[in-house]
Amino acid sequence: MKILLTNDDGIEAPGLRALVHALEANHDLLVAAPASEKSASSHSISLGHEFVVEELGPGRFAVHGTPADCVKFALSELKADFVPDLLISGINPGPNTGVSVYYSGTISAAREGLINGIPALAVSVGSKISPEFDYACSFVQMLLEGYQEGSLPRDILLNVNIPSLPESEIRGVKVARQARSRFIEEFSLENVRGRKRIYSLAGEIEVFDPDGTTDEEVLQEGFVAITPLKLDQTDYSSISNLEKWAKEKKAPWPHPKSI
Repeated sequence: MKILLTNDDGIEAPGLRALVHALEANHDLLVAAPASEKSASSHSISLGHEFVVEELGPGRFAVHGTPADCVKFALSELKADFVPDLLISGINPGPNTGVSVYYSGTISAAREGLINGIPALAVSVGSKISPEFDYACSFVQMLLEGYQEGSLPRDILLNVNIPSLPESEIRGVKVARQARSRFIEEFSLENVRGRKRIYSLAGEIEVFDPDGTTDEEVLQEGFVAITPLKLDQTDYSSISNLEKWAKEKKAPWPHPKSI
């Protein structure tokens, strides 16, 4: 397969290097990743200033921009030489579960691929401290077989969260829903410089109405969590009620001007 690899941790990140090493013998790889760490950059893109790209070697590009920038560059500027069959974003140290999908550069890079019609995987392991990538790489290879066989859907983003454990300690695989959750933020005052206060931000995720079926819970229980995510965020169940409200309201809606 032709695979576009990216991440939000930077082109020299261990998780990305592990994935390249695991896949390069059997697949045609193109790597386009941020030149430096861009974690929690969400789906931001670079506008209004120079867009710098360094070619570090054959098929290996460091982009001075966001994860979404990396994918846009690869799919636009390199399309004459490389049209990917699949995009993989990761392997990210630290989970991307629940509300994290809205902040995560890892998820957003995969989403950018899907926006452009490229099937996409976002892959994360559950710990930032001494993350375990070996099993994650093996699991990605199993997912690739699923894509090659036509067994996995190509019109959604698969968000894969893998416990940072040795393979013998992983309890299995579960398809899980995205947890309805929020972050409990903690701003720690680090320094005071005149009128300026310097804080660091940390926090932990809080799951609303836990029932054992969410990505965050499944991951914490030692299972691989696979969550299918779609682009369309429309709440179709609300459309009829909104249409009824708009019809009853009547005025003062603007009307198209006659030509």
